[in-house]
Amino acid sequence: INAEYGGCVVTRYRLLGNVYQRRVRGHGNTRLIMLLEWACLDFCYPEGDYGGHGNSFFGEGGYQTRRAQLRYTVRVLLSVVRTGNENVIQDLCDQGLIASLIVVLKKYQDTDVPIELSILSNSLLILSVVCEHDSQRKGTFGDEGVTLLLKFLSLDSEKFSSGLGYHKLLLSSVNAIWCCVSFMNQDLFLERGGIPILLDLLERCPPSMQNLVLGALLDLTEDARAVPHVVTWRGAGQKTAVSLLIELWRTEEQVMGVKRDKNHIMADPTTPLQGLEQLNSDISAHALSSTPTLAILDVADNMRAKIYAMLFRIGFENLNPTSAKDQITLTLIENYLDFKVGEVWEEIIAELMLDNITPIKSDREALKQIQTVIAAKSEAVKRHQMEILERESRVELEEEQACYQQIKFNFKQWEQQNASRINFINKTSDYETLQISKQRQSALAEKSKQNPPGMRDTVEHETLLKMLTTTVHSGRHINVPLSDNPRLTSPHKVLPAISPTRKSERSVVTQ
Repeated sequence: INAEYGGCVVTRYRLLGNVYQRRVRGHGNTRLIMLLEWACLDFCYPEGDYGGHGNSFFGEGGYQTRRAQLRYTVRVLLSVVRTGNENVIQDLCDQGLIASLIVVLKKYQDTDVPIELSILSNSLLILSVVCEHDSQRKGTFGDEGVTLLLKFLSLDSEKFSSGLGYHKLLLSSVNAIWCCVSFMNQDLFLERGGIPILLDLLERCPPSMQNLVLGALLDLTEDARAVPHVVTWRGAGQKTAVSLLIELWRTEEQVMGVKRDKNHIMADPTTPLQGLEQLNSDISAHALSSTPTLAILDVADNMRAKIYAMLFRIGFENLNPTSAKDQITLTLIENYLDFKVGEVWEEIIAELMLDNITPIKSDREALKQIQTVIAAKSEAVKRHQMEILERESRVELEEEQACYQQIKFNFKQWEQQNASRINFINKTSDYETLQISKQRQSALAEKSKQNPPGMRDTVEHETLLKMLTTTVHSGRHINVPLSDNPRLTSPHKVLPAISPTRKSERSVVTQ
């Protein structure tokens, strides 16, 4: 039964997919919606009265469920809406196609079964085709659809290469952003944190998907309210969106084989953007007027144009990369449009020469002036990059010198402390040294006295005790640590002031 049923559904709509009148007379759209709702009931009511056996080609993955019928029903619906017949699509939407597909998305949102992932992917593709050019249908997609879409975009990156079909679900979700979210549901998407989710996805998705994700993100930033979400985003290791885009630019140029040195400075100012494919190509192969040139194809083949557009919307004057390498790369990105225009003019000149066409004098002067301006622009950008590198080298040298000065200062402090300690030991072990120190102390004390006029007949009292054998300022008590072992050390014992010493030095008190 499973095989006959699935085969009939597929064969019928393969044969009648473009026969609109016969499908209308047979109420084909109504029957498809009824079939879709019937296939969904299996998940809503597990005690249903039907369950497949999954023992045939068309019944694969549908054991004790109606998933096999649901999978082929969704495929048939996808084939129908892809015909582009607006009357058929409107009829399906009037009968609740969008609401029914959202129910399917809600029921299978937490699945990891390949057949269910395939159902989700095809359902999102149907919604994308249906909602792409109709704002009313985007409104029907609404809050629930945006919430489910964000959940699919937040999938674990480890699942992308699992082989279960998560990569198809991810691509279908990104496609749904363009068709179901842009403009109509963009406010909901921004409120639910859609921009940070897309940036997280851009950071962790495979390189083959980054171009599509960046394109969707660029489309959303046409709304100025999305730009602050991009600026405030932080990724792994507190990476900013600007740093992520600059890193993607460097990776893209490395894959293309653009000539750069180890610091990512232009190695050849005459080819600031060209990769190996452009350098090794023959201009005659693209000389036909109907064939886009390599300079134009390059815009669509890689992410550099999208990265430039994204940073342009953020504002180059608001970008403050921290590292010199990022500043050097940002200088290239900021002049991307000028360099690309220069490439197009170079191809125009090469095609004119290939066709043996000689421009008139004014045109020749204009073309020569264009070449001169582009060459000067490339040289200026390279000089600016070298200045950034030299400034970074000076900063690193100054930081290194400051570090050495700190080390030298710390060593000088250690020398002063060591000299003070040796001097203290000498005063306690050599009587002559002690007398010299005592005389120096007395001389300093005399110099510190004030002798104001009119105070000559007053009595001056001695501030120092006679026969005192100390050479430091005396107090009433001294502290003597009993032991250096922290386990045996007790609170310092307080003794009468006989020979006060520094707290940091051990002294022997005799009574």
